[in-house]
Amino acid sequence: MRGTRTSAVVLAAALALTVSGTAQAAPRTLGSTPFAVDLKTENKVDPIGIDDRAPLLSWRSAGSPQTAYEIRAARSTDALRQGRADVWRTGKVVSSASTNIPFSASLTARDTVAWQVRVWDGAGRVSRWSSPATFEMGLLDASDWSARWIENPAYDYTRPDGSVSALPVFGKAFAVRGKVIRARLYMTGLGMYATSLNGRPVSTNVLEPGQTTYAAEVAYRAYDVTRQLRDGVNVLGIETGSGAYQRVKTPGHYFFGGRLETYTVYGEPKAIAQLEITYADGRRETIGTDSSWRTALGPTTYSSWWSGEEYDARSSATAPTSAAALEGPKWQNASLARLSSTTTPRDTTPLRADPRPPVTVATTIEPVSSTPDGTGSYILDFGANRSGWPSLKVSGPAGTTISMIPAEKLKTDGTLDISSTGATATDQIAYRYTLSGHGTETWHPRFTYSGFRYLKVDGLPAAPKADTVTLQVIHASNPRASDFTSSSRLINEIHAITLRSTQSNMMSVLTDCPDREKGPYTGDNLHNIDALLTDYDLSSYEPQLVRNMATAQRQPGDESPGLIANIAPEFHRVAPVKLQYPQGTIEFLDEVNWGSAVIRIPWQLYRTYGDTRTMTLYYDTMVKWLDYESANKAANNGDIPGLGDWSAGDNTTPMQLAILAGYYTAAHDMAQIAEVLGKGADHDKYTALASSLADEFTTRFRHEDAKGVYYGSDSETSNAMALDAGLVPAADRQQVLDRLVDSVRKAGDHITSGSVGLGPLFRALHEGGRDDVIYDMVVSPTSPGYGYLVAGGHTTLAESLDGSGSQNHHFLGQVDAWLINGLAGINQAAGSVGYRALEIAPAVVGDLTHASGSYRTPQGEVTSSWQKDSKGRLVLKIAIPVGSTAVVRVPADADDRVTARGSSRPTLESRTASRANYRVEAGGYTFTVD
Repeated sequence: MRGTRTSAVVLAAALALTVSGTAQAAPRTLGSTPFAVDLKTENKVDPIGIDDRAPLLSWRSAGSPQTAYEIRAARSTDALRQGRADVWRTGKVVSSASTNIPFSASLTARDTVAWQVRVWDGAGRVSRWSSPATFEMGLLDASDWSARWIENPAYDYTRPDGSVSALPVFGKAFAVRGKVIRARLYMTGLGMYATSLNGRPVSTNVLEPGQTTYAAEVAYRAYDVTRQLRDGVNVLGIETGSGAYQRVKTPGHYFFGGRLETYTVYGEPKAIAQLEITYADGRRETIGTDSSWRTALGPTTYSSWWSGEEYDARSSATAPTSAAALEGPKWQNASLARLSSTTTPRDTTPLRADPRPPVTVATTIEPVSSTPDGTGSYILDFGANRSGWPSLKVSGPAGTTISMIPAEKLKTDGTLDISSTGATATDQIAYRYTLSGHGTETWHPRFTYSGFRYLKVDGLPAAPKADTVTLQVIHASNPRASDFTSSSRLINEIHAITLRSTQSNMMSVLTDCPDREKGPYTGDNLHNIDALLTDYDLSSYEPQLVRNMATAQRQPGDESPGLIANIAPEFHRVAPVKLQYPQGTIEFLDEVNWGSAVIRIPWQLYRTYGDTRTMTLYYDTMVKWLDYESANKAANNGDIPGLGDWSAGDNTTPMQLAILAGYYTAAHDMAQIAEVLGKGADHDKYTALASSLADEFTTRFRHEDAKGVYYGSDSETSNAMALDAGLVPAADRQQVLDRLVDSVRKAGDHITSGSVGLGPLFRALHEGGRDDVIYDMVVSPTSPGYGYLVAGGHTTLAESLDGSGSQNHHFLGQVDAWLINGLAGINQAAGSVGYRALEIAPAVVGDLTHASGSYRTPQGEVTSSWQKDSKGRLVLKIAIPVGSTAVVRVPADADDRVTARGSSRPTLESRTASRANYRVEAGGYTFTVD
C-alpha cells in the first residue's frame, strides 16, 4: 500500500539519545495528536464503479498509534461537513485496525458515498475528522443492465477468399439537452474494445477488458464522462479487437500453438455499453447498446493478441466519430448477440466490475539510434527491452504501408533476430499502417502489444526523426511499493532489469513473457510472489488473479474435476501428454507448484496486507484443489505428475522432491488459513495432512553421509526446498544449510535452481544468515546468473539465467525481494500480519559501501539506509511508521561501540558476535558502529 513519508515529521521532533553497550532507562516521548490520512476504498483513492456490496475501507494512522476509530458516512461530502452521517456510523470501535474494514451499511447500484474517520491513541486523545473520501457503486445485478450485447451481422472470421476480415466498429449518435451533473459509462467488449466519445478516448485505460474466464464472468469498467459530453449531438464509438477471445490461425501471421495445446475461438467481437446521464433538473437518460446502434467493418483490418495489428487509414470513414459517418454506405444496424448456455459468454454470465488497476501507457520512449540497412528499412533501438506498442507519426502518399517488426535481439551482423519472440520470417509478429494521405497521421495499435527493444521499420517515405516512431510502454498501473539503490552499479542494474521484466509482464494478468505465449501462468506468479509483492502494491490486483484460478478450476463433468491447470484463465488447454526431460517424465497439464498458487498466494496476501477476504471467498476452491491432488496422488502410486524444478540448470533434483515439498507447503498454509478463518476441524485435518507429507518427505529424501545430513540429490534446490518448507528438524538445519552453501560453492557461485527452487534458495540462505553467499551468486559475472545477464547486455531477465529462451521473463526475479529484505534489511517479523512488527537486519556484504531501501507497508513507509566508510565506520538510518514496532539488528562485532539515537529510546535487548539487537517504536533512528 502506498504511503506518505513520515520520517521527516518524526525526525524533526526527535529526541537524541546515546546508548553504548547497555540500554539506559528513560521515559518514552509520545508522538503528536493522532490523525488519519490516505483514506482508500478497495485499496483505491475515490473509486467509481465498484461492485462489492461490503467494500473494504482503509487509512493510515499518523502522529501516534491508533487504539480506536470511528467511521461516519453520508451521501455527500457536504453532509459530512455539516456533521451528518445519513448512511452509516460505527460509533467508537476499540481497535488498532486501519485496513480491510468492511463497509456495513446497505448499498445499492450507483450509490455514491462519502466517508471519513477519526482515531484515538493510547492517551485517549482523539483526532479531528479526516478529509472525506468517496466511492461510487457500479451496476450490481443483471437487472441493472438495460443494454444488450451487440455484434456486426456482416462479420465473419475470414472472408470467402480466405483473407482476414476487418474488425467491427459500433456507434451511436444521441442528443444532450441541458446541464449535465453526472454521466457514467458502464461497458465492456469481447475480445477487446476501445471507446471514444466525440472522437476522443473516454479514459487513459488501454487493452480493456481485463482477462477473465469469459464463460464465468466478463469484467466491465465504469467511466466518468461528465465533462466529455457537449450540448447537442454526441457520438459514442466503440472499436473492437480479437484479444485472447478470438484466436484464429491466419497465413503469414505468428500463431502460438503446438502439439500439446488446443485452442478455442470463443465467439465474434461484441460489445455492451450503458451511458447514464443525470441532468441538473433531475432528468435521467440512458443510452444502451441495442439494435438501433450502427455498425461497420472498421479500419483495423487485422488484430491478434499474439501476432500484431494492421490498420488501413483509407477506411477511416468507418471510424465512429461523427453522426454523419454513421450513415455512410458501409454502415448498418447492429444485431443483438445470441447468447445461450453453450456460448461464451453464456446468457447467464455476469458482468463484474474489474477491481484491478487498469493497464495504461506508463511512458513514451524515443529510439536511441536509427540504423538504415541499405534496403530502405531502418532498425530502431529503444535502449532497453520493454512491453508496449510502436506509435507512428508520419505523412506520405495514400496507400503507403509502413510495416514494423519487433524483436528482443539483434544478430551479430546487426540484423533483426526474432527467434526469441516465437515468430519466423514467414509467420510474423508485425504492425502495419496504411496511410490515408491526409497530412500528418498518427497511429498506434489498440488491441495488442509486444515486448521489444528493436523495431525494423519498412515503408517510411523519409528517414525517421526522433518522434517518427516511438515506443509507448504499457503495464498495469499498480502503485510502486519499494525503492532501492546501492553503491554497486551492477546491483542497481540487476534491480533495473528485474523491475523492467515485472513491468513487461504485468498486464491485466501476470504473463510469462510478452511475446511467444503471453500466458497467465499461475506458477510464474507464485514462484516470484516475494519480489512481486515487494516491488508493487498488488492489494487490488492479485485477488482477481486468484479469482481467475477459481473460475478456471475444472468442475464436475470436466476432465480432472478440481484441477487448476497451469494457466488461469485457461485460454488454451494443455493435453495430459507425458514427455521425457532431463529431470524425468514431465506432464504439462498439472503441477502442484503451479496449482497451489490458489492457496499460497491468498496466504501471502493475508500476511502482507491483512487480507482475509480473498482466503474466505476462495476457500472452497482451495478445498477442492487439495481433494483433487489427494486423489491424483493415490491414482499415481504416490507420485503426482508434474514438472519438478522447472527451468533448472541442475536437473538432478528429484522431481517428486520439488512436488512433495510444494504439496506439503500448500497443506501447511491451508491449515493456517483454516485457523485464521476459525475452521477448527479443517485446521486439524490439514495439519494432519501436512504432518503425513512431512514424514513421507523425510523418509524419501533425507540422507546422511560422512559430511552430514542432506536432502535429495544434494543440489541447491533439494536442500533449499527442504529448509524453506520447514521440513528439516532443528537439530539438522545447520548441517543442511552448510550442504546448501557447499552446493553453491561447488557450482562456482552460480544459481542452478529453476523457477520452483529459486525462491526457497534465496529464503533459505537469507534465513540462515548467509546473505554473503547470495551476494556472491547475484554478482557472479559468468553463466548462469544475474551478473552474467547484465554483463551480456541483457536489459530484462531472460527465461533462463544463462540468457536463453524468451528475453523477457519475470519468474526468476526473486533477487528483487532480497535487495529489500537482505541488503536494505527490511523484513516483516515472524508471526506478524500487515507489517505491524518489523525486523530491520541489513546485510553488509561483499564490497558494498552503501545500500538504501524503502517499503510501503499498510502502516506506512519503512526506510533503511546504511553507509560504510573506508575506516569501517557504519551508519544505519531507519524510519518506522506509526502502527509498527521493530527489532533492529545492527551489524556489529562484539567489541564494536554502537551508538543509538532517535525519536524514542532504543532498547538494547542483546549482543551477539555479529549483531547488536535493539527494540524500537515508531520514529526515526540512527545507529553508528565504530
